[in-house]
Amino acid sequence: MKRFTREDSLWIKLQKETRPIFLYGTGNGADKILDVCEHFSIPVEGVFASNGFVRNRSFRSMPVLSLSDVEERYGDDFVVLLAFGTTLPSVAENINRVAERHTLYIPEVPLYGKELFTYEYYLENLEKIERAYALLADDRSKAVFQDMIAFRLTGEGKYLANVENIEDSYRNIFEKGRYPRIIDFGAYKGDSTQMMARILEPKEIVAVEPDPKTFQKLSAYAENETGCRVIPVNAAVGGECGEVEFSLSASRASAKEGLSKSARTGIVKRITVDSLCLSLGADLLKFDVEGDESEALDGALQTIERYSPSLALSVYHRTGDIFELCLRVHSLLPGARLYMRRVPCIPAWDITLFAKESE
Repeated sequence: MKRFTREDSLWIKLQKETRPIFLYGTGNGADKILDVCEHFSIPVEGVFASNGFVRNRSFRSMPVLSLSDVEERYGDDFVVLLAFGTTLPSVAENINRVAERHTLYIPEVPLYGKELFTYEYYLENLEKIERAYALLADDRSKAVFQDMIAFRLTGEGKYLANVENIEDSYRNIFEKGRYPRIIDFGAYKGDSTQMMARILEPKEIVAVEPDPKTFQKLSAYAENETGCRVIPVNAAVGGECGEVEFSLSASRASAKEGLSKSARTGIVKRITVDSLCLSLGADLLKFDVEGDESEALDGALQTIERYSPSLALSVYHRTGDIFELCLRVHSLLPGARLYMRRVPCIPAWDITLFAKESE
């Protein structure tokens, strides 16, 4: 596996940068990037947005400019820090057009937690990173893993190219008909459940979603699914049963962590994998639970020991997930083959670790 030097670190490069630095985008991601820049004494000249999002407003006391405003003053001689994400090809094409004219970086700031992938963090965890890399079962998984480490350290968009549609990943890694009972934790409105029902053809999927408003849409979908039986469950998943305060955003990012004062919250039921699955069994467990993946595994130990299910686990919400969860899953399922895939998106979101148990 390739090793990196201190000079590869984005934050080191930005500290040495003499050109003006501009944020492209506003919102939560821009807030986090500005906080990191302030921490490292990296000056940010201003912020710009796509033309339809300028609207005579300001962000963190800076006027929101258009790209043409910045180019009129600075020409091509400035650095762009992308501060938002997208899965839309049209938006990605626009970002690429900006990158063709200017030096553009995509800083990796954690969705949850505060650990930043600095060069020091990389060195501290290098032994774990290399052990996780060695566990992956095929060349593509190793390439994805190495690209994600490189991206997080350098912020360079070229490392985001190795992608695959999630449907193809499930189709290529798992066998149709082999997983009679699937449990979908973080089912949202049912899109992942519907995909697995179509591709894997199980007899039953238990679809677990904590957000009450989203759960109504999941339940409506479940009633109309004809490919298999879908059982919706309105709950969060964690390391112990009980209740938890939750952000009721009715979005994919509904979570218990990072609750802001303005966020609408509520108390939701929390279950464990074992409380749901230990008596019924499970053939495949899918987790996309907004940074609670490790905690969910804490509550799944008996189920995993008894049934040895295959897993599909999101490994991008927290900075260390990409290697820590590889090591954790290997310790729980030492006979499983581990694969890593990533769907087309900017930045490095939607990374999935697949653990395929042998027959």
